[in-house]
Amino acid sequence: MRLSPRTLLIPAAAVALAGIAPPAFAADAPERRRVQVVMVNFADSAFPDPAATKALLQKSYFGENKSLTSYYNEVTRGATTFEPAAGGILDPVELPMSAAGCDSSKISDLTYEALEKKGITEEDYEHVSIVFPNQKTGCDYLALGSVGGGTTWMPIDGAEISMTALVHEFGHNFGYSHQLRERCASTDLASCKASEDTSHKTPMGGGGWAAGLTSPELIHSKWLSGEEAVKVAKSGTYTVRSLYGSGAGVRALDIPLGEDRLVVEVRGASGSVDGRISGVHAYRAPKGDYAEATLVDTTEADHWSDKGAADADALAAGTTLTDADEKVSVKVLASGGGKATVAVSLDGVPAPGEAPAEKPVQEDTPEGSPQEEPAGAEPQTGGEEPAAPASDSASADEELAETGAESDTAVPVAAGGALLLALGAVFAARGRRRAATVRSGRHSR
Repeated sequence: MRLSPRTLLIPAAAVALAGIAPPAFAADAPERRRVQVVMVNFADSAFPDPAATKALLQKSYFGENKSLTSYYNEVTRGATTFEPAAGGILDPVELPMSAAGCDSSKISDLTYEALEKKGITEEDYEHVSIVFPNQKTGCDYLALGSVGGGTTWMPIDGAEISMTALVHEFGHNFGYSHQLRERCASTDLASCKASEDTSHKTPMGGGGWAAGLTSPELIHSKWLSGEEAVKVAKSGTYTVRSLYGSGAGVRALDIPLGEDRLVVEVRGASGSVDGRISGVHAYRAPKGDYAEATLVDTTEADHWSDKGAADADALAAGTTLTDADEKVSVKVLASGGGKATVAVSLDGVPAPGEAPAEKPVQEDTPEGSPQEEPAGAEPQTGGEEPAAPASDSASADEELAETGAESDTAVPVAAGGALLLALGAVFAARGRRRAATVRSGRHSR
């Protein structure tokens, strides 16, 4: 790869795949993130029908349904929304380079130079999404995004764009890594080992665009209030509501686990997300890095291709996760109807008994959305510290990560059927674009 004065090669490695419910919490005003979508042509490859491609991009990025904007409007409950930058979706910009080789660094450098010539500067957008014809590029990724940065690369082959890829790459812009799962030999958390399997609970973990984000991702982006993501400070018993269900209440427990955090959530169908995800799930956030959280899986099931396996890794009632060294235990006392009762024991102090009867909660369920059984709006007996969880800021050296094809089940493609682990990085050192490329595994197209 040819290096420009604005690029630096950095070694790196990563394992990867590549009706809205009434909000229980939402910001007073949404954070509006401006996206400058840029169509680019190469010297030897161009969009055959630019007008049709432009209409496709308008719908895919900013449409009312099944779009980048509609997805994040729903999962953030109106806290964050996307809108076109002042430049709108630009007609194709001619880049003086060949398409062959898929030189992502050169593509971005020349695109940003073209924007500057048009008078469009970094003050005019939060994101730049580069869309280019893929017929001659030979790109080995379906899409690419800077982790914690603002750039996405979207090669397209025809009249479609992968919604999973689009939602996934903007997730990288928000700082999320590919979400994996750790395999546990038992319910003893000390038995858990890292794996290359993805979580299937988020678009960042092979769940496709129809999966919501997980609670650690929402905590990372501060899209849950302190009353919703409760930082557990001492032993207690809690009623936890479905993450995307309507009404108010606790939606995640953020539990200390030595240097790490253990985040417990309940999932269930709501609006257009989580139609195939339900039950209680737990995640380990290493050293409190919620964007790097991994799903805790105590089962032996193969979750790659079995369409009925989406709930197989849920923690059933009666399950207790323990860590003897840290003197922590988490027991699911009851689960069902869009809620769960969870007892947390810290420092070896037993949790109080099952939560008392709940107060009825008035819920407005959107027409056509699955209804949930009302759940209590307050944590029950025991202590908690309802301060908003801290979220690590993005590092100055941001990464790039690739995604694979849109599907509900991720099937990595690599030699021998194993997930590809590759080295190499490219660093685009320019404001929001600073990024180190992490070459990663991907799905088939």
